[in-house]
Amino acid sequence: MVAAEQLPCVWRKCAGDVMRMPELPYDLRPNKVDIVQMRGINWSDALKDGDLRDSLNVSARRWPYITTRKGRVKKDPYKNATAMTAWGKLVVVQGTSLLYDGKKIGTVTAGQKQFAVINTKMVIWPDKVYLDINSKKIKPLAATVTGSKAKFTKNKMTVSGWTDLTTLFKAGDGVTLSGCVTQSANNKDFVIKAVTAKEITVADNTFTEATETSTSIKIERKIPDLDFICESENRLWGCNSTTQTLYASALGDPTNFYVYEGLSTDSYTLAVGTDGKFTGCCKLSSSVLFWKETKLHKMLGGYPAEYSMYTYELEGLQDGCHKSQQVINDTLFYKGPHGVYAYSGGTPTLISENFGEKVFSDAVAGNDGDRYYLSVKDGDTSRLMVYETKTGIWVLEDETKVVDFARLGRQLYMLDDSGNIYLLDGEETPQTQMWMVQFAPMYETLNGKKAYSRMLMRVELPVGSYVIVKMRCDGKPWKECGRLIGREVNVTRMRFAANRCDKFELRLEGKGPCAVLGISREFILGSDVT
Repeated sequence: MVAAEQLPCVWRKCAGDVMRMPELPYDLRPNKVDIVQMRGINWSDALKDGDLRDSLNVSARRWPYITTRKGRVKKDPYKNATAMTAWGKLVVVQGTSLLYDGKKIGTVTAGQKQFAVINTKMVIWPDKVYLDINSKKIKPLAATVTGSKAKFTKNKMTVSGWTDLTTLFKAGDGVTLSGCVTQSANNKDFVIKAVTAKEITVADNTFTEATETSTSIKIERKIPDLDFICESENRLWGCNSTTQTLYASALGDPTNFYVYEGLSTDSYTLAVGTDGKFTGCCKLSSSVLFWKETKLHKMLGGYPAEYSMYTYELEGLQDGCHKSQQVINDTLFYKGPHGVYAYSGGTPTLISENFGEKVFSDAVAGNDGDRYYLSVKDGDTSRLMVYETKTGIWVLEDETKVVDFARLGRQLYMLDDSGNIYLLDGEETPQTQMWMVQFAPMYETLNGKKAYSRMLMRVELPVGSYVIVKMRCDGKPWKECGRLIGREVNVTRMRFAANRCDKFELRLEGKGPCAVLGISREFILGSDVT
């Protein structure tokens, strides 16, 4: 009990007299009002009022408000697609057909792909082919020709009865010659200086003079087996876990990986000495990152003589999550074995502390320039989540399993595991779209006393939409405590109260467009907690 003389005073005018009255300190007043700060998904134990335990079809793009996500527009005529990327237009693998802007332009193998663009060539992996954007033709990266007659001088190889050599090779190609019997010293690697239909010119003193009539003379431009590929500084980079080797193509030419002439345009190869398989690679600024689950090999430099590799022990890229790598504003976001990380060159920063002990796999990601979209497997369940990079808020959209994302400008496309392609945020929230948010438990204890909560919610709810408010006290069944129907008035208010309990949970379910503008919680103090 606080003595009256210890309380601060206020002046009150009563019947012409001025009376001096004691004022209750704020912490002794029976009521207290808090604004519930709306937050994102939190599956950890470190909960705050306003955290979400679950959500469906919502967005944090208007944070601190929680809104319904925009609609997805299905793109026709795509169906049963297995891979997708963008290069001016959508590039889609549908069965064994490669579609550019919806039109078939060639044939590839069926299944998922990796893509990388160098100059006017889009490399399609693991097929080891490329799409020439100018001709819209698909061509092999490698080249092989076999013949039976060849004459060698010190700097020329002249063939008879062979395929037109210019259809397979060009000046600058690094090739391997084999099958020579008369003069086996000519079986070697060399770089083509010039080529015609029947003649290859090389550097002086490359060959030993001879005439060959073997039936198995072969010229081959080889492409290494790569687990993962990416583009950086106009080269195709890749890595091979079996040989623990990093590769870079010749400058501007993804068809050549074995050109070594001491020039800045040469290709490049480097073996590494760390254990474990590679889990992915990507470009970040002017560096190339080669990941393992517990290591990072960072390649710096502008050309082979300058290249240098640095190895770091840190939280790497989770196996099976190479498609989770996305660069937004020069920061790489990726899925590691223990969560989602942001990396900009120093120590990776964990941005998924709120995921708690959940274990995700098979991560696939995309971005629209601001938001990081992440599809993961959570046991047998798929989850599509969105991370707002500007605010650090995560929301859960639905259970869509995504195979690929592709971005054209600010438009982001999604290929799901049913083979359908959608434009994300392609329209305003459909009137038929269901949505839900479930808040983390709110506890009914304040300053050692039992508290009773009354809630005031403000929402934007246009005509045709509705929201149902449900509450659960102390783990008991959910009970509806109110509903709102959209009106012409832009902002609608609703009051509801919690029953006497230790904790209560709040769940909002609705249909159609909606924005939750704010929730305020008024505590009414009761008896001491025993």
